[in-house]
Amino acid sequence: MADHSSKKIWRGLIAAVVVLFVFVVLAPRARAASLSVNPPAGTFTVGSTFEVPIYLDTKGQAINAVAVFLKFPPDKLQLISPSTGRSIVEIWPSLPRFNNLTGEIELQGLVPGGITTSGGLITTLTFRVKSVGQATIRFSDESKVLLNDGLGTDALNHLSHGIYQLVLPPPMGPIVTASTHPDSTKWVANSTVTL
Repeated sequence: MADHSSKKIWRGLIAAVVVLFVFVVLAPRARAASLSVNPPAGTFTVGSTFEVPIYLDTKGQAINAVAVFLKFPPDKLQLISPSTGRSIVEIWPSLPRFNNLTGEIELQGLVPGGITTSGGLITTLTFRVKSVGQATIRFSDESKVLLNDGLGTDALNHLSHGIYQLVLPPPMGPIVTASTHPDSTKWVANSTVTL
């Protein structure tokens, strides 16, 4: 009777160790991928444009699909276009969508056969600076990175947002013109200049 009881205890102990192994070792690995913007910070002038590439790090796991949702302040930035020319994504089931009134971007793509990457370019976003202030480009919680495991397991664990300072351009200084010498590239016999 005691022998049967100790077998039960050992089985329970082994089951507990297996469950602990799954949660401690395998579970963090299942959710390890990260999405980031580059540069993560910077200063840009009103009226200028700047590019923000979106990168994926799969942390050594093969993934085959991404769903990226981003938000930006539409009063500060205007998205000119997302570029899908150079991308690890091979198939875009629907073209990238964006709305400059609400400040939302949606990108969904597939990588048939899967890919493992530490710096895979998903897209490059080009923004125009509209006004002075601070602008954060952030990933929404609904973003996903799906493993190439036949189950569509979400591997996304870390999101790195971008925070940008938007400033006025420096003053250009006065513009100097000469009414007596209207074309500065041509020689004029008159040595008296009126500015």
